[in-house]
Amino acid sequence: MSTPPVPTTTTDVVVIGAGLAGLAAAATAAGRGATVTVLEARAEPGGRARTDHAHGFSLNQGPHALYAGLAGDQVLRSLGVDPRGGLPPARGWGRHDGELVRLPLNPLDVVRSPLVGVRGTTRLGRLLARPRALLATPTAGRSMAEWIHEHAPEPDAAAVLTTLTRVATYVDDPAEIDAGAALANLVAAATTGVRYLDGGWGTLVDGLRSAAVAAGATVVTADKVEAVTSGAGGVTAHTARFDVRAGAVVIAAGGPGHVDRLLGGASDAVAGWAATARPVHAASLDVGLRRLPVDQHRFVLGIEDPLYLSVHTPTADLAPDGGEVVHVMRYGDASADPRHELDELLDQAQPGWRDEVVAERYGRRLVVAHGRPEPGAGLAGRPGPVVPDLAGVAVAGDWVGPDGLLADAALASGAAAGRRAADRATGRRATVTT
Repeated sequence: MSTPPVPTTTTDVVVIGAGLAGLAAAATAAGRGATVTVLEARAEPGGRARTDHAHGFSLNQGPHALYAGLAGDQVLRSLGVDPRGGLPPARGWGRHDGELVRLPLNPLDVVRSPLVGVRGTTRLGRLLARPRALLATPTAGRSMAEWIHEHAPEPDAAAVLTTLTRVATYVDDPAEIDAGAALANLVAAATTGVRYLDGGWGTLVDGLRSAAVAAGATVVTADKVEAVTSGAGGVTAHTARFDVRAGAVVIAAGGPGHVDRLLGGASDAVAGWAATARPVHAASLDVGLRRLPVDQHRFVLGIEDPLYLSVHTPTADLAPDGGEVVHVMRYGDASADPRHELDELLDQAQPGWRDEVVAERYGRRLVVAHGRPEPGAGLAGRPGPVVPDLAGVAVAGDWVGPDGLLADAALASGAAAGRRAADRATGRRATVTT
């Protein structure tokens, strides 16, 4: 008995993955006149940008903040998505030698903070007083650790800058990220600021999906793409139920290893990307509390330990009246389960928090980003979005393209890949955009 043929549909552009990158690609491609089909393996779109809602609380998949005015914000607004939320205050606490002390986040607190001595205070004060000037300081090919050693050689000042680098990049070790890429986010945080979003990051997913559908894209969920093939007639995405044939594909799911598996090793370029990529990991505890036991300890960073605590309410509307949403995180890929470290930081900053828990979620090993801009390569050396040795194939995600880190990279590369895919599929000459 012969197996019946798999149904096949056709479209100009097929997008694999309905996270921020995939939805940005779909909305962009559809906006350029291409017919677009998005295939998402999960029952709902969003990926790590999804927000869970329980008992009136909105919990992101770990802490998220949108950098105002950077690449991601620009893409969202160009697609008609208007992120709403507030800027957290530029003050907080550092945990040093087991004690919570004032964190030097601005020139005034540099003077007040016991974290730095006289020489370190002078050094940090000068750097923080003119943050935009820092963008001209990186030497090509240098790591952020080398930049810190050059500009803040005092151990106490260097420890503070290392701590702030973790927050801006999610990379635990500043020796493992390009200085220019790290400084761009540090400077943005100190100038235009970051926003915690009302309703959580799922609102970005909803907005991008609406933009894509309004432009004519079709979003199909709960259909996992098992393989992608490319040939003279275009590309085909294969699922268990049907095939989608298209003029171009944007693969916006997972990292380069996942892309390589989908392509069946057909691209030497992608195989090379997969062999060298180093993902960024973190563990995160996300809790919804009836109330906050200690109001003043809303932002705490570990100085010796790579720890983060931030109360995202009431800066953002994420909880019922009186409730608070707290995100606690450990940067890096810990060899042992770091849950006890997160609990201990919460115990110190918010004693009695366990009695106030309404909603809770723990992520042991989140993939924060599927790659990082390496020293010596920087943002310009990251892969894609075009796969150079496989016609009609583009990639998008937090590891792709020359613009930004984290969500900024995902959104910017998604928009760029969507433009390239639409132009190829519809026969237009690709446009050069900045």
